[in-house]
Amino acid sequence: MKRFILLFLPVLFVVMNLQGSTNCVFVTVGSMQTLQASCTTDASLVVPDGFTMNLNGFTITASDPPGDHFRGGVVQKYGGTANVTNGTITVSTLADVCDGGADRLRGVLFDGASGFITNLKILNIHQGPVLSGCQEGNGIEVRNFGTSPATVSAFINANTVSGYQKTGIVVNGDSHGSVTNNTVSGFGPQNYLAQNGIQIGFGATAQVKKNTVSGNSYTGSSTVSGGILVVAGPFYGSDYSVGDQIDGNIVTGNDVGVWLSQIDGLGNPPATQTNIKVVNNTITNSAVNNGLVYQAGVADQGNNDKIINNKISGLGYNPATLPGSTFYVDADVSFTNRPKIHANR
Repeated sequence: MKRFILLFLPVLFVVMNLQGSTNCVFVTVGSMQTLQASCTTDASLVVPDGFTMNLNGFTITASDPPGDHFRGGVVQKYGGTANVTNGTITVSTLADVCDGGADRLRGVLFDGASGFITNLKILNIHQGPVLSGCQEGNGIEVRNFGTSPATVSAFINANTVSGYQKTGIVVNGDSHGSVTNNTVSGFGPQNYLAQNGIQIGFGATAQVKKNTVSGNSYTGSSTVSGGILVVAGPFYGSDYSVGDQIDGNIVTGNDVGVWLSQIDGLGNPPATQTNIKVVNNTITNSAVNNGLVYQAGVADQGNNDKIINNKISGLGYNPATLPGSTFYVDADVSFTNRPKIHANR
């Protein structure tokens, strides 16, 4: 009996989007799409379900379509699974127009989708020539607010994210993230909007380990920026985020190095144990740049959070610099429940 071998021949195609145009050409072999050259697009490129988009070391650049402005993620996936890896994603002088919902600007967007986002450079995901005040422009965003009935899971590893407008890496909603070995760099002190480096929000959970996060500092007087931020609880309209591990990160030059903001519907610390671990991080800030003024190496609102064995330093966090405004660790029992704080130095 003859043996038959099924050959998967490469297929050459141009990724198209019905709402725009692109000259991005991929070769598909099995479930792998491989980009053939650096290219441009004026609408989102969608990864097919179950596929890996390999940028092959090349660059995808998003630009405004004729007579309109770019909307959504440069590369995105709704539902199912996908992977994106090995290349650069950026934009070119986008119009300063604020959008909401699905139209908000992102570099990579997984909405209700699980998968790997690895070895990418996500650069300058912002509007206008420098920055805009629009609350969008996230480098990598994984979210699930009902798109998937099950918790989605994302492995976000070894990416470089810089020049973002609002937040470098976001994991929001019914999602779990492994956020490891990334370099996330904000603009440094600026008065456009409060940037954040890595955000775990609105009931998401994550392991945030061995990242380098720097330069998230807002000089305005209305709020502060966070290096690594956990924001959840009924006050924000979500479940609590429970059991996150923030471990072994290098966090430099942020208004608040690690900011845990979990509160009940009345703005009080939760009765539910949140059990966040902030351990073994190096957190430093050499100056006071925030205009509110409020700066802290670690700020905690939660229940039974552990802040242990962190190295926290710099005039920007030293309580003697501006008493009542600068803190190494701000976890007063008037606004957090049962924090465990020891061996920080």
